[in-house]
Amino acid sequence: MRSLILLFSLGFVLQGCSEIAQMTGQETIRPPCADRVVNRAFQQYGEAKSGLALYFEELNDNRLYQAYYAAWDSRNTVSSVKKCWDRRVSHYNALSNLMGMNRELAQIILINMPDEDPGDMISIYREQYDRVMNLRSD
Repeated sequence: MRSLILLFSLGFVLQGCSEIAQMTGQETIRPPCADRVVNRAFQQYGEAKSGLALYFEELNDNRLYQAYYAAWDSRNTVSSVKKCWDRRVSHYNALSNLMGMNRELAQIILINMPDEDPGDMISIYREQYDRVMNLRSD
C-alpha cells in the first residue's frame, strides 16, 4: 500500500515538473559547462596578453600587475574544467595548452616586475654608515 502511494505521489511530482518546464519555455537539461569555461579562460588569457602589451607601451606598473592577475585568473578558470560534466579530451588538451601559455606569460611578467623599493636598501646602508662612522672611542 505504501509503495503504491509513493508511486502515485512521485508521478504527480514528475507531472508538475514537466508542466513547469512547458510554462517557462526552458528545457530542464543541464547547460554545457566545459566550452564556456575554456572560452572564458582564453578571454582572460587575452586580457593578460593585452595588459602586458599595454605595460610595454605605457611602462605603467599597474598594467603589469593587472596582466599578472588576469593570467592567474585564466589559470584558475581553466583548471575548473575538471568539475564540468561534459568535458572531453579536447578540453583537457586545451587545459594543458592554456596552462603552458599562462606559465610562460607569467614568467615574462615576473621578469618585468619592478624591484623592491630601493629606499629600503638605502636606509639600511645609511644606518650601517652611521654606526661605522660615529664610533665612540672610550
